[in-house]
Amino acid sequence: MQHAFQVLSDSGLFDTILMGILTVVVIPLIQQGFKSAKTTKVANAYGALDKVAEGVVAKLATQYDVPSGVKHDQALQTISTQLAKKGIKSIDTKDIDVAIEKAYQYFTSLDTKAQAKQNEFNDGLANADKESQKAVTTVPEPNVEAKSEVAEPVKVENSADSEQDSLTKLRNAIASAQKILDEKEQAQGGDKNA
Repeated sequence: MQHAFQVLSDSGLFDTILMGILTVVVIPLIQQGFKSAKTTKVANAYGALDKVAEGVVAKLATQYDVPSGVKHDQALQTISTQLAKKGIKSIDTKDIDVAIEKAYQYFTSLDTKAQAKQNEFNDGLANADKESQKAVTTVPEPNVEAKSEVAEPVKVENSADSEQDSLTKLRNAIASAQKILDEKEQAQGGDKNA
């Protein structure tokens, strides 16, 4: 047996047989193990994505006054942050969008309290819009006369204290505005002391 092994080794046939076994059997097994480990890792990452997306969508579903586009952007940002904290960086935003949509479809297929409250909120918002439109259409146009006069420019003395300058400018502007309001009140025939 040793003699046969020696002959195979000396002739180079042993190396050829060994390379053949490595090429045909061992290397494919190693590659398959690597693919399997990689597939498991990817599957675990997407499983985590689904769970995080469901949690984020459920949380954002209770924010009734936030528009859906803003909710989607918040969900995308939150999920990306959560995945990064878990060390998962290989998932792109398209896959996150799909996970958000999947979680949204799941929650909309359920009859949840959040959906009932969101519908109630949306109905109230629509009613408020209708009432607001009614109120706007019934308000008469104001009777405003255009004035040709312009307020006098504010005179400010140079001072070393910029804070004092700002206060002086503000007081002068308020006085000018009050003067204009008083003139307008008198022009409309109103009584300032009433």
